[in-house]
Amino acid sequence: MRAPATLLKAGLTATAALVLLTACGGSEDEATDAAAASAPTSSSAASSSPAATGSSATASGGSDDPAVQAFCDQAGQALTQVSQSLASPDAAQVAPALEKAVTDLEAVQVPAEISGDWDAAKELFAGLRDAVSGVDLNTQEGQAAVQAEATRLQAETGEAQARLDAWTKENCAA
Repeated sequence: MRAPATLLKAGLTATAALVLLTACGGSEDEATDAAAASAPTSSSAASSSPAATGSSATASGGSDDPAVQAFCDQAGQALTQVSQSLASPDAAQVAPALEKAVTDLEAVQVPAEISGDWDAAKELFAGLRDAVSGVDLNTQEGQAAVQAEATRLQAETGEAQARLDAWTKENCAA
């Protein structure tokens, strides 16, 4: 299993791309490429926010706070499960996988200092879940509608994703 910081770093953007490419019949390699292309490229949002307020990071790149480590473990597991659930090439599996993702992400106990950013991540998945419900992902129209909503959601949550990335790099063991 990959380290929690790595999963959290790329999890939201990669999973959003994976959702779209899985629904569109793309390959996992295409999902990785799309995730890299859609990842926020500016580090200004991450560097202008307090990344590790209220927690102490160890020299190995992780916090020594048990609550923070519990978050890193829970979030890493949730994002791993999301990625695995969305790996199915069956478009009919996307909506149930997103429903489970929202439930799993809501169950994670989040440190107060990043709760707002985590809420934005949950909103991203809830928005994707809502976008795919009632849409035929086997049609170009359905795919276009979901792609448009995913683009909007990425724009709305990009700064929060960057802050989560910075926080997890600082607090979750690599």
